[in-house]
Amino acid sequence: MIETILTVTALILALALAGISLIAYKKSHLRAALYLIAAFLLLAIKKVIETLHLAAWIERDVSIAVGTLEVIVLVLFVLALWKR
Repeated sequence: MIETILTVTALILALALAGISLIAYKKSHLRAALYLIAAFLLLAIKKVIETLHLAAWIERDVSIAVGTLEVIVLVLFVLALWKR
């Protein structure tokens, strides 16, 4: 029960931060905001994949996909901060 609440909260926060980054991009047109939008959307996708795997709706081992998404998200965060 707690795990589901935490998962939904993380998903909502990731989507909200993607929306805030989109608003920031529309106002500033900074490339860093685009990296943040992509990172937060990928974070939301990662959380959905993890949730589906934990709920046993899919049977494949998704650890490689989840790990790859984590690395991509971190690279996008670094790019967003580094390009400033």
